[in-house]
Amino acid sequence: MVAHPPLPARLALAALALLSTAATAQSTPRPIPYPVVEPAAWQQAVANGTRSESGAPGPKHWTDHVDYAITATLDPESAKVTGHVRATYHNRSPERLRTLWLHLRQNLHQEGAVRNRNVVVTGGATIDNVHVNDEEARSRVQDTRLRIVLPGGLEPDQKATVDLDFEFTVPPAGGAPRMGHEKNHVFYLGYWYPQFAVRDDVEDWVCETYRGNGEFYMPYGNYDLKFTAPEGFLVRATGVLQNPEACLTKDAVDRLARAKQSEEVVAIVTADDLEAGRATRAGNGKPLTWHFVAEDVRDCAVSASDHYVWDATHAKVPGRDEPVEIHAVYEPESRTWPEAAAIARHTIEWMSREVHPYPWPHMTACEGIIGGGMEYPMMTVIGDSRSIRGLQGVVCHELIHMWFPMIVGSNEKRHSWMDEGTTSFFTDLCSAALRDTPNNSRGNMLGYVRAARSGGESPLMTHADFYPQGYGFASYTKPAALLHQLRELMRDGDRDVFMEAVRAYVAEWRFKHPSPYDMWRTFERFAGRDLDWYWRSFYFETWTLDHAIAGTEQQGDETIVTIEDRGQVPFPCIVEARYDEGETQRRTVPVEHWLAGNTTAKVTFPGKPNEVVLDPDMNALDVDR
Repeated sequence: MVAHPPLPARLALAALALLSTAATAQSTPRPIPYPVVEPAAWQQAVANGTRSESGAPGPKHWTDHVDYAITATLDPESAKVTGHVRATYHNRSPERLRTLWLHLRQNLHQEGAVRNRNVVVTGGATIDNVHVNDEEARSRVQDTRLRIVLPGGLEPDQKATVDLDFEFTVPPAGGAPRMGHEKNHVFYLGYWYPQFAVRDDVEDWVCETYRGNGEFYMPYGNYDLKFTAPEGFLVRATGVLQNPEACLTKDAVDRLARAKQSEEVVAIVTADDLEAGRATRAGNGKPLTWHFVAEDVRDCAVSASDHYVWDATHAKVPGRDEPVEIHAVYEPESRTWPEAAAIARHTIEWMSREVHPYPWPHMTACEGIIGGGMEYPMMTVIGDSRSIRGLQGVVCHELIHMWFPMIVGSNEKRHSWMDEGTTSFFTDLCSAALRDTPNNSRGNMLGYVRAARSGGESPLMTHADFYPQGYGFASYTKPAALLHQLRELMRDGDRDVFMEAVRAYVAEWRFKHPSPYDMWRTFERFAGRDLDWYWRSFYFETWTLDHAIAGTEQQGDETIVTIEDRGQVPFPCIVEARYDEGETQRRTVPVEHWLAGNTTAKVTFPGKPNEVVLDPDMNALDVDR
């Protein structure tokens, strides 16, 4: 664990940094980074014992918990979903609660809703018959939120059950950010039911208006879903199907059993089945009800289509006796999706070996609805790709989201880079392993350099809803590049310290809600040093790194190389001298040299090298090589 100075000392350090920068303004254009001072609420959580200075959860850490029983019916012709939610909130905190907050994210589609994405106006969600513990409740809809007053309060270790009816029209594809329907035949439902907001140990209730851009922050819980759709509509959802015999043909049930054993991908519902009307069990003109149960997930998504075929296989996960079921559903005319199940299997197995075992019973990838992809627990929706390589990248990315933020439940709405950037980092590694090619980190690293040189970026710590420019760059490309750079910065010989830290971070924050400060402190604990200069320079600021060789000088039998720091980011500088017959020598200018306010450094090599190179391994995000 790295011991950070207490708050007064850190504020004093910040003042000294400002004075140092001002005193050397003429000779030091690059500022000295301020220490990272955590918000007062995070510091209070440390004092309360729910968080810790090491980055791990504290001994008194708690997370809220919810249980849902949802019944819903889809009418494909009208694209309407009607349903009932019985949702139970468990107060695991030490405080008494007076209110409950729920999200009504379909109200993004109301006329006049505040939003930062173009959407189709459907009228939003209709909410009726709100009860708490079987008594009529005082409730109020506020934009995309529902506030419920608890007259008697809710004491610690008690629970409250909310019942309500809901109805909404599913927007057409392209008319919603992350869900919708295609021509009333392919439906994907995300953020579709009234859902409790998160109440955490740092900020209390976190229930911000859903504007469409920033994604989600969700509590963990258990789901019992009964979803009714017409016969012929294949339904997949978060969770395990409890009644396959009631919904599927005997052939499909038998094929599913074979997919759990076979190393090959098994066709569960084929194009011939679809054409012959055998996609589901015959309902004699009546709809079928599909029953799913999921445990320890933060959300529940549903896909339903009468145009889908279905493939299945399984993944082997370390430490698990039962295999993880892998499913892919897609339209039969897709050119690339017959490969999807195999790509999904690779991703689940690779991430389980390299990062943390996949904790749930199945994973389903669904084709259609949107371009790119969107993740939900055990479920993803992904558009068709023009090439197998393109599908590989997107399937890997969306399934890696099962770790970030599905296992590690960060607040995507506030800090989208915590899940998108980390997922993009691992997408580089996982897709390279799938293709049996070298780590393709260069794409994100070069993408960062191009954008940083253009000046078109905003600080990563910007709220996801309020980026003035460069949301995608700041959420995906830059944070992925920073993790590739950090991995090499933390490397200790053959020891991959960065990966040790990531594995601990996932294990410690599994089914919990870490902040950036918890993530950073975990990295520092494993690195054994204070990295505030790194977080401050790259995450809070848009500073850039630019080392240059200012000149070389021969003095006797030695060559003196002068390094100039022309950027604002302090960073270790590796200098390599190259001689005849492949001989090389290296010197390192440590970050402390630049943190002391220096803008130049000198290193000495024996003899007269043929060439002197900075950052020979190309691991630094230098904007002007």
